[in-house]
Amino acid sequence: MPQEMIKEFMNKVCTISLFNESFGVTGKIVMIEDNWIKVEEKNGNRMINGDMIRDIKLMPEKYQK
Repeated sequence: MPQEMIKEFMNKVCTISLFNESFGVTGKIVMIEDNWIKVEEKNGNRMINGDMIRDIKLMPEKYQK
């Protein structure tokens, strides 16, 4: 997935659907470097390979705090 497109979701809470998982990852996108995305979840951080992303959905405003 192109970095330019993901940058509009920086510092926002999103749900990220991956090709290899039935459930998505929900958290704040805090960093994008090369082909990796760092997501801050409730219980810690996760690094996601950009090639594995199927879909990114911005969560409603009430989750953006």
